[in-house]
Amino acid sequence: MPDNQTMPRMRGRSERGRDDRDLRRDPDAEFDDRYDDVDDRDVDPDDHENGPAAGTLSRRAGRRPVRGTRMLIGTVLTVILLVAAGLVAYFTPLMSVRSVEVSGTSVVSRDDIVAAARIATGTPLLQVDTRPAAQRIAAIPRIKTVRVARGYPSTIDITVVERTAVAFEDRSGTAHLYDVDGVDFAQQPKAPALPRLTTGSEASNAARRSALEVVAGLPDFLSRQVVSVAASSPSDVRLTLRDRKLVVWGDADRGADKARTLRFLLPRDGTEYNVSAPEYPTFR
Repeated sequence: MPDNQTMPRMRGRSERGRDDRDLRRDPDAEFDDRYDDVDDRDVDPDDHENGPAAGTLSRRAGRRPVRGTRMLIGTVLTVILLVAAGLVAYFTPLMSVRSVEVSGTSVVSRDDIVAAARIATGTPLLQVDTRPAAQRIAAIPRIKTVRVARGYPSTIDITVVERTAVAFEDRSGTAHLYDVDGVDFAQQPKAPALPRLTTGSEASNAARRSALEVVAGLPDFLSRQVVSVAASSPSDVRLTLRDRKLVVWGDADRGADKARTLRFLLPRDGTEYNVSAPEYPTFR
């Protein structure tokens, strides 16, 4: 039999056990100060298992449509402004051609370039079709390349590169000027201070271009001495110097090596110098 001091303590524990079981058994029981670490106003029993409370999700979901609507309205307004600006630039004289700038010319006049472009002053820049304008300018024989561009707010920029003559061909007393690409782009009555092209009508276009490429790449000390150039084939270019010396050059490759070798050979007595293979030159 337990003594009198033990019984009350055992009874107390039993009573507390019954109290706990009653709380778990009664769904309407209120939590007392033994559970004061739990705030029933802020904590949902399902938070740890099912994520944020439904009220929190509802508040977030309510904010998202508002933010999305504002972004949509801003995007639409931006598109409208851009379209309006484009229409103003395209149909009104606010951004129209007021000047045409030409650069790169030395022989062809600016007036000829502007006349060939056919771009009317006052035309809105966005309505200027630069491609046909460039094609018309490129039709001028002396023009090698051309670029036509819009310069906002009111300028057309035209940049050209003219052809440079590297040799001429005498046809019935008229000098026909050729550039390195073999283009006959100009004629004049007086022969220029350039090598005379003597390939003849029987030579192929490839042979003619090879001869022109050779004379275009000659260093100054040698180009001043060349009076004529001929080529029976692309690999048989021959130069005639002022003192009637003949130089067998070969093809257009390794021009710098051939010129260097010829510079050492020319002081030696001879009438024909072969530098087609610059490592093994010959002369006689």
